[in-house]
Amino acid sequence: MRVAFLVGNDLTSHLIVGQLLDDVVRAGHTPYVCYTHQRPDPAAEPELRELFTYERTLLGAYVHPYLDSLPAPLHGALLSPAGIAKLYREKAVVRVVEDVNAPDFIAYLAAQDVRAAFSVRCYQKFRAPLIDHFRPEPGAPALFANLHPGILPAYRGVLTFARSMLHGEREAGFTLHRVNEEWDAGGIVSVVTAPLDYGRSVLENMAGQRGTAAALVRDAIETAAADGNWTDRPQDLDQAGYYSHLRRADLDELHRKGIELCRPRAVIDLLTGAYTPPGSPERLELGGILTGVTSRRPDTAGVPA
Repeated sequence: MRVAFLVGNDLTSHLIVGQLLDDVVRAGHTPYVCYTHQRPDPAAEPELRELFTYERTLLGAYVHPYLDSLPAPLHGALLSPAGIAKLYREKAVVRVVEDVNAPDFIAYLAAQDVRAAFSVRCYQKFRAPLIDHFRPEPGAPALFANLHPGILPAYRGVLTFARSMLHGEREAGFTLHRVNEEWDAGGIVSVVTAPLDYGRSVLENMAGQRGTAAALVRDAIETAAADGNWTDRPQDLDQAGYYSHLRRADLDELHRKGIELCRPRAVIDLLTGAYTPPGSPERLELGGILTGVTSRRPDTAGVPA
């Protein structure tokens, strides 16, 4: 089966998809890894600009270019998009997609006979023509699912792990649900949860569930390949809650409760641990680059995106 991954430019998304690739290819499927981009908001609060830097900018501006400068992809570690294209040549397709709803992209999916898709933190709103492409037949549910970082329907929206911690929840998780034209509102295919660790940051808690989140997608691919569809259940609208971006009052409350959005050293360790082999000179070198970049910039939101 040919399956598309519409992937955001954040750390957790890259970790999840990176973990999936070997299993998807070994199972005989062809992944179309389509990278999308979310741009920084210069008017965002300082804490959110810092989160953007550590969650997205370091990966795209420093980690991937460093990996691509090496003579060959590193074995035993995750890959940059260029590394995926090189190592999985003829087994996977890598693209950068500006607009997933563009007619030429939908035509490309049709020409390649890509009939199932997963959004992994792709922040674009999906429109009817794209959704309709993934319907096995007119009127049938689309083989198009979103891997949402939050327990649905209670935690729709953005930064739901932060909201869960702000509310003192005992656990948070990922929900795989069908895509429709509303935000995070489609039928639930599967859910995975884990206890929240309030000694760790929001980003660490979310990234810490990358393995179980990837398993939701992997299982759904095998179900679609075997049965041609998924069993899902409607969301209970009485339990639904939608959260937009954190406002100043929310950020102040997180601070009062001692909850951090990200811890810089932990993010650097996560990046070097994922993208370089243990004990390798590359791990030391990449760690030095990231430490140097962040330590030289008191306002790390100024790092180029």
